[in-house]
Amino acid sequence: MTPRITIGLPAYKGADLITKCIESLQRQTFGDFKAIISVDGGDTETAAACRSFLADPRFQMVVQAERLEWFGNFNWLLQQDLQEFFCYRQHDDTTAPEFFELLLQAADKEPSAAIVYCDCQYTGGRNDLEIARSIEGEPLDRMLQYIERIPPTPIRGLIRKDAIRQAGLVRSSALADLFVWLAKLVRWGNFRRVAKPLYYRLDHARNYSKDLHRWPEDQKRAAMTSMFTGLLEAAIPLCRSTQERLYVQQVILDRVVIYRPERLSIYRQSNELDSSRKLIDDCLERLKDENNGHLLTKDELPKLFQEFQLNRRLDEAKLLERSRLRRAIYRIRQRSRMCKIIHPRSRVRRATYQIRELLFEVWNRCIVCLNVLKEKAGGLLLAR
Repeated sequence: MTPRITIGLPAYKGADLITKCIESLQRQTFGDFKAIISVDGGDTETAAACRSFLADPRFQMVVQAERLEWFGNFNWLLQQDLQEFFCYRQHDDTTAPEFFELLLQAADKEPSAAIVYCDCQYTGGRNDLEIARSIEGEPLDRMLQYIERIPPTPIRGLIRKDAIRQAGLVRSSALADLFVWLAKLVRWGNFRRVAKPLYYRLDHARNYSKDLHRWPEDQKRAAMTSMFTGLLEAAIPLCRSTQERLYVQQVILDRVVIYRPERLSIYRQSNELDSSRKLIDDCLERLKDENNGHLLTKDELPKLFQEFQLNRRLDEAKLLERSRLRRAIYRIRQRSRMCKIIHPRSRVRRATYQIRELLFEVWNRCIVCLNVLKEKAGGLLLAR
């Protein structure tokens, strides 16, 4: 029988953690998979920790002679002979035994889903539950939903091979380009959430995401400008009108510029307005360097900046940071505008979309309030 799932497991300096990860795979109630362990940079200790598992014919291991880094290793795995679904597995994470079984059931019910994923439960240092709601609808609608949230959770699910072949490889070694890759996947189909915490992510000092804070400033800047150009590359081909193009360009500029400059010391040297303008200039320069000027033309720039109104956006961002209610109202307004652009001729579809989004906001607020109440109740019990 041909396996349905190819597991890609890139590993480096993970000898102390990878055995639990592989044992978790062996305990899966759905065992019809093949797993490729790609040990980076000739890491003999990690390779030695994996070797005993190769007695299981479902597992194979390749030791890369040279250091590919995480992104090169991930791209190498994407270029292998993939089965119907690809599952990326971090070497320090585990899953519930029914992880594959339940996700496959959901995937089989929805052939149009590019990714099927579940909630992510953190273990170790933190106990957060990472939830990313489903993304569905027409292609441009899905893309705008994705850009609004940029959720990392779907990368840990089952990804259809056909969606991967359409998206291609991750563009560069910037973490932002992994999110760009997800944006290209959402063009193919829905992102479907299975509302169960089946994925367990270990929080520890050597998490790759924690290393990002120690990146050089120029590397962080490259990541931000790469996200800007990459999201344009993913989204603009879906636009069918000048109005849609302008709206998408504005949403991406808003998403990258308004909430990002304060994270970089190179931008903190200037005041907030100047730093945002500098980041915009860097994004446009990156677009030019990549020969992607057609994604944001000279004729579109004046209209975009007139619509963008940087001063107003910065003031709006400050207000949103202070108030959850303002953030909810802002999102509802943005989605209402988005809906008018995507469904200009159908009042019924616009109304349905807006009601659904409003109900989600109410539900989301209720969940937040319940979590706050639980924390307060837990604190009172500890105090007693």
